[in-house]
Amino acid sequence: MSLRTDPVDDLLATPLFADVDKKLLEGVRKEAAMTAGTFEWPAGAARRTGFVRIVEAEAGSALVGQGDLTTELIVVLSGRVEAVQARGGRPPFTHRTYGKGEWFGEVSAHSNHPALCTYRALEPVVAVAIEARLFARLYAEDEEWKNRIDAGYRDNLGLHLRASSLCRDLDDVAIETLQKGAELRTVDEGDVVAAKGDPADTVFLVRAGAVAAHAGPASAPGERVLAFYKGNATFGEHAIVADGAKWPATYKALTRTALVAISQKQWARLLPGAQQDLRRAANRLVSAADVDAALHGAPADVGKNLLDELFVMVERESVKGGRALVIDKTKCVRCNMCVESCVAVHDDHVPRLSKVGPKVAADQVLVTACYHCEVPQCMLSCDYAAIRRDPQGRIRFEYDNCVGCAGCIDGCPYGVIRLVEPAPPPAPPASFLQSLPWVGRLFGAPTAPPAAPALPEGEKARTAGAGGKMTPVAGKTIKCDLCAGLPFEACVYNCPTTAILRKQPQSLFDARGGSQ
Repeated sequence: MSLRTDPVDDLLATPLFADVDKKLLEGVRKEAAMTAGTFEWPAGAARRTGFVRIVEAEAGSALVGQGDLTTELIVVLSGRVEAVQARGGRPPFTHRTYGKGEWFGEVSAHSNHPALCTYRALEPVVAVAIEARLFARLYAEDEEWKNRIDAGYRDNLGLHLRASSLCRDLDDVAIETLQKGAELRTVDEGDVVAAKGDPADTVFLVRAGAVAAHAGPASAPGERVLAFYKGNATFGEHAIVADGAKWPATYKALTRTALVAISQKQWARLLPGAQQDLRRAANRLVSAADVDAALHGAPADVGKNLLDELFVMVERESVKGGRALVIDKTKCVRCNMCVESCVAVHDDHVPRLSKVGPKVAADQVLVTACYHCEVPQCMLSCDYAAIRRDPQGRIRFEYDNCVGCAGCIDGCPYGVIRLVEPAPPPAPPASFLQSLPWVGRLFGAPTAPPAAPALPEGEKARTAGAGGKMTPVAGKTIKCDLCAGLPFEACVYNCPTTAILRKQPQSLFDARGGSQ
């Protein structure tokens, strides 16, 4: 592969970019120039690799392999690319061929889903890869560009359905039936997707964004968040298990969220064998108690037990975190020693934990602190090598490399990373003559370091972002580091009542089940 910038004109001439806002197009050019090393950086700006790169592939080579963790939309400028999806126990599915001006990878760019299939060059190919952060800006700020991406996604929806746990066992005819009848919905932050007690006759696939399930009406006093559904998760499977099921909770969008809705009318059109396969998959995704209710109880009760299993690790089917930090409320005496200890052992005196968090049981609260994930999304979101895993398995920040871009904050699905203001520069030391009493003032005060350049009113300081907007670094990111360098975790070690402990997430669920 090689990098160059001359194909950028060809990229912007494709139908995907027709009539796109000129400022956004200029942003694409800047990103390509950053990657190629020809961008003129303003003094003091944090340099980085651009969000646009040019890719060349020889015939027979793969541009992207199925399952690759990629976050790029790829637009073909010349040559042809074949998309083939492997399937367990079945022959590979040849999806289609992409030619000049066509694109693929919108699912990975939109929601960080591993590549849905292998994209292989049938002949020499030149393409442009657009990274997720620039993709998100274009998708959010240009309606025409968004509509074209959505139209392409609908054509490729079958690939996404085959990759989901709910539909992976269906044959090609069943997938095509669901694809034709599926509805694409976009909901804004705070919108209710489904209300508790309403008939459950739709299954949702989260294409991008996040949805939370609330035990009571969303935003009501005393509501309890029971589950989170992020990109590529499904919810509403209990509607397939039994006719007449009700929504057991209120589902509300946490941010602007793109959904795929598959109604009962669509899965009722499947052949009997496919319907059985779909019901079998749905049974795997709901609790055993729900299946029993569907077989022997009232359909309206189906789904109530599903949400008793709190999804601490956010994404369905994949517990990616390590040991969770939990407070036992029956032991906690509210002395605040856990937080004060955290403050004491860090040089910046900023606590890395918060005692405010979701309840896992009647007497246990999940502390807002880093999980040190097995697959750290924060690390995958960092372009500056500022996050790494150390030999002990901890996720650590390399603060000298951190530019304050906040990409890790966006990438973390648990909200445990914060951006803090940088410490003020130390006062310059006085010279010997300046330190003399009475006489020292004749030699003037020590020269203060230069102040940061003023920003336009209402604009927040930040580093280089999509489109090349640059200002000085605004701060550093912090999170729990498991008290690296100490033989103990300060919060746990200093708790006088042993109320705060590290526990395996599954043990929290087991404790809930035993108390019922």
